[in-house]
Amino acid sequence: MFERHGFVFHPHASPSNGGSTQIALWTVEVPADAEGERHQVDKEEVFHVLEGRVTVNDVDAGAGDTVVVPPHVEFQLVGGPAKVLVATSVGITGLVGDQPITPPWAL
Repeated sequence: MFERHGFVFHPHASPSNGGSTQIALWTVEVPADAEGERHQVDKEEVFHVLEGRVTVNDVDAGAGDTVVVPPHVEFQLVGGPAKVLVATSVGITGLVGDQPITPPWAL
């Protein structure tokens, strides 16, 4: 489990957690009225809302909805409370502003 700015990340599959060699899969708990950091990543990310409601770059999504964010597109996850399943390719890296990030839940 990892926490960043009130968001709680639970890894399910990756090379370091569950043995997946190509796909990173995790759930994120989005707190009420959350405003995630604007950022971009170098791989496509798929967000599937399990509970609650969130908005990803002006796309409103509720339970059962899926939002796909292409690589290198800046985005922000807002809303909540919600639980979201996220999938991407292993080895994802990103930028928050000009700061590089490597999400530990995707390694």
